Amino acid sequence: MSQSLSETKPKPRGIGYSMVYPPGWREFRTTAEHEGILTKLATAEAKSLGRADVVLLIRQKTHEMFEHLRRRGSLGFALPVSQVNGGAIPTSMIMTPLKVGASGTLADAVRRVAGGNPLETEAVDGANWYHWSTSERAEEAPEFLNMGLNMVIPRPLPDGSEDPDPKAGLWLLYSYAQVDAGEGKAELTEALRDLGYAIFGTFRWVPVQ
Repeated sequence: MSQSLSETKPKPRGIGYSMVYPPGWREFRTTAEHEGILTKLATAEAKSLGRADVVLLIRQKTHEMFEHLRRRGSLGFALPVSQVNGGAIPTSMIMTPLKVGASGTLADAVRRVAGGNPLETEAVDGANWYHWSTSERAEEAPEFLNMGLNMVIPRPLPDGSEDPDPKAGLWLLYSYAQVDAGEGKAELTEALRDLGYAIFGTFRWVPVQ
């Protein structure tokens, strides 16, 4: 007598995720190997122009970025690789696990990392997604504001079903640059912001078999 499908199907070993990025984007992990790959991409133009000083600066800034992500425990990030020549990164998406700890709730952990910014929730597939926005003046280019769209998505159970008391989530930070003034700048800023929400909308938890 044959076993039922539910009996023969292997149990998931864990939970992963997927997102769909625009053409030209690439996802990087925070490993030394991926740091080398991005550094090579970012310095290609400066090398072709013989600008050793610019190459050194970009290499330093790239290393600082990877070290920052490693310290915060990020899994990785994604960005448009066609626009990293010269070290400029107009948009990016950073993925960081967020854990509750020995006590408390995921909402408590979200409030902690949100740092006092107004927090909103949105019900998606039965789970509460947490959202807040940030902005800060760019140190090296005061005419720019570094804008951030933050989304924390509760981690489900290994089979993909909703966890009624989630103890972890995935913190997505979409960053984009905003110029204070100029013709067409408002439309560009709005387009970059909408792009972030569009990427958020493709997020899916994926059970790992």
